[in-house]
Parts: sequence; C-alpha cells; structure tokens
Amino acid sequence: MYKLVLFDFDGTIANTLDAGIPLFNEFARKYGFLEIRDKEEVRGFSLNQFIKNHRMSRTKFIFYFKKFLKRLNSKMDKVKPYDGITDVFKELKINYRMAILSTNSKENIVRFLNRNNLLFYFEFIENYSLLLGKSNKIKRIMRKMNLKKNEVVYIGDDIRDIKASQKSGIDIIAVTWGFHKKEILKEKNPTFIAEKPQDIIKFLKL
Repeated sequence: MYKLVLFDFDGTIANTLDAGIPLFNEFARKYGFLEIRDKEEVRGFSLNQFIKNHRMSRTKFIFYFKKFLKRLNSKMDKVKPYDGITDVFKELKINYRMAILSTNSKENIVRFLNRNNLLFYFEFIENYSLLLGKSNKIKRIMRKMNLKKNEVVYIGDDIRDIKASQKSGIDIIAVTWGFHKKEILKEKNPTFIAEKPQDIIKFLKL
C-alpha cells in the first residue's frame, strides 16, 4: 500500500496553464521567441519540442523560466484549482501522507494553497531545478522518509513526470487535464491515466 502521495503542482493541482500562456507571450514579445497561439497544440508537444518550436535553446529556457516564475507570483491570486481536485485531497487525507514536488517556487505554491485553504493537506512542499531533475529529488525524499519504492506514488500531468517516476522506480498516475494530452501521456506507459480527479481515488482504492 502507498504511504506517500506526491503531487505535481502546475497542471495537476493548479490551472497555471491559462494564467501562464499570456505571461509567456509577454516574454516572447520581449525576448524574441515565438508566442503560444494554440493551447491545445502546445499540449501535444514534449518540453524539448516546445523549446525547439519556440526558437529557444534549453539554456535560454531555464534562464527565462526563473524570471517567469517570479512574474507568475503576481498572478497566483487568479489561479484556480482544477474542478474536483479539492475533493480528492479530502478523501486521501484520511489514509495517506501527501506532499508536493514541483518546478514552481515554494513561495508561489504556498500562496496558492493558502488562498484556497489547501495548505493543511500537505506535509511538505519541495521544488527542484530543471538542471538536477525530478527523479533525484524523488529518491532523496524516499531516503529521508525511509520509504520503499512501492510505498510512493507520483501524480503529474506531463511526460517528464512519467519519466522521472519510472527512473525512480515508483508508480505514476498521469492526469489528462494539464500540460499533456492523453495520447502523449499514454505513449510513455504510466502506471495509470486519470481523466478526471475522482479517477485518482478509484485507482488508489484498487
């Protein structure tokens, strides 16, 4: 049985995609890369494809991503939780420890959780750098909490979450309401695909 449920933040808990696209386009106009014209088209790209299609190098993307997160802080009051995800937290809190692991800043996440009365659901919040990767952070968390691989499950919305979880040896629930479409997620063979928040509960009760 799982003991720890690790959540991604952007695209899994919080709909930062809708708030982030106008902000990304501001950066695009200012720094000379291509704007996002079609949200659904973006949801069909891997991160590397996205970077390439928008005329950026990975180094540039990481540099501007840090600036982007700082600017996103001013938009966090407008970011909403996905419909139904709060009910999932209520049910999971009874039997599981929960935490968040995300590339977003802890400041942004805490601000969002406080505003939506969700902070008390989570035991801790960790972020990680794109350079060091998510799988290393997952392994560190497991060591720190003395948890086995089969005692941790990650819930995320893009193929990087799937790859990081598989590299860490833990199960992954991929959700379809965030950054990547179901078809893209399915190609990477996640443990389970959730098409709505309550699907998470159904899987964990199997």
